[in-house]
Amino acid sequence: MFDHLSGIDIPIALFADVSTVVVCIALLLRYGRLSHSHPGTIYLFFHLYTFTIRLFGLLFGAETLFSEYQGYIEAVTHSEIVRAALLGDLALAVMTIAWIKASADDLKKIRRAPELLTEGEPNLSLRYIWIVVAVAFPLGIIGLLMFANIPGLSAVIDAREQGEWQTSNYFFIMQVWAGLALLALIYWYGFRWWLMLPMSLYLLIMAYQGYHRFRVLLPALLLIQIFLDRRKLRWPPLYMSMALLALLLIFFPLKGIGKMAQEGESVDEIVIMSTESVTTALAAKAPDQQFLDQFACALSLVDDVDSFYYGATYLPLITLPIPRQWWPEKPGLADYLHDISKPWRPMGELGMIVTFLGEAYANFGYAGIVIIPMLLAYILGRVYFRAYRRNYFTIARLAYLLIACNLIQVYRDGLVSIVIFTWVNMMPLMILILMHYVLPSRKKKQALSAYAAPELPNSAMH
Repeated sequence: MFDHLSGIDIPIALFADVSTVVVCIALLLRYGRLSHSHPGTIYLFFHLYTFTIRLFGLLFGAETLFSEYQGYIEAVTHSEIVRAALLGDLALAVMTIAWIKASADDLKKIRRAPELLTEGEPNLSLRYIWIVVAVAFPLGIIGLLMFANIPGLSAVIDAREQGEWQTSNYFFIMQVWAGLALLALIYWYGFRWWLMLPMSLYLLIMAYQGYHRFRVLLPALLLIQIFLDRRKLRWPPLYMSMALLALLLIFFPLKGIGKMAQEGESVDEIVIMSTESVTTALAAKAPDQQFLDQFACALSLVDDVDSFYYGATYLPLITLPIPRQWWPEKPGLADYLHDISKPWRPMGELGMIVTFLGEAYANFGYAGIVIIPMLLAYILGRVYFRAYRRNYFTIARLAYLLIACNLIQVYRDGLVSIVIFTWVNMMPLMILILMHYVLPSRKKKQALSAYAAPELPNSAMH
């Protein structure tokens, strides 16, 4: 039904997209009970960034993906982008319906059992937090010394002495553990100077690396969510919104800032590069704003293959825990992207993404564009409402916030990222959650620490 769109151009696609976004926002605000950490809020941002803003950029002359390689690589066409944009609007519509349904089902459940509105006692264990911190923080410092570039500090531990294991993610990922340990303490104690000082230093070190910007972005998002929840705020105040905008703008030149700082470039040169990068982003012409193009390209590549994967793209998660040093030929998480890539559309070789919608299409075609987003939205919505009926100092609330701060990566990279960005990249915090279920404390429920903030009001009736 989307295969013959030659009569639809970018302005019409943009009008359809803006109309869909406006209607969906109005419905979700009226019936979906949105808040800063609602999965719908996060997806609306993703959709605006990926689809709406990109369509505006294309309307005002931005080049499509691969246009700079014309002659030996086939550029993505406007008709392909229009098709992808309309599918994105369809996905947003069904997700909006699912979130409204999740809200209605939650309210129905509350009316049947009003006692669900009683938050109950906190069950987050400070003892377990400190056990995780005592292990994760020193290992994180070792990881930083082994794998991170730290200004003015030579490597104390030579990672090359570890042989082939130096490339293992089991060791490489340890460099983020110090920051995760600090996040666990901030969740309990709040924004104390003795925690924020090392946390700020950690974020600066991660920014200095010049790669993997999510290691700055995701902890910063989690800090903001913690800040808002502790202060009983449903939406960020103006000054926090400005901070979020600044975080978004600095995202674009962040890799370049780190690399130029490592190369000893002057502050003036870094500022000039950053200004140019932000200016390009504001015109929706930055390479990081071509997710719509990559989604459109993936749709065409899947069509060329003329077959679907029927869930096989998720199977590599089964073998994920096995170190590649033990199994060099272990299936990769994005092998299907290499399968569908062509020499004139080398998405796999260039390490591109297809978004979770492209992943859904690769598995189930048009049915996947409807079913996968709808199921994901409904499940996330029910988990959200359940978590926010709980006390702030509960493992349910902490677990949801860990999912919520990673959702932007899930929407961008695919459903496998729910595992990658929680269980792998946030391993110490997920172990903390697991401990509460596997090793429940036999002691009386802990009273809130003197440092703890007042409880959130019940948000289930938003």
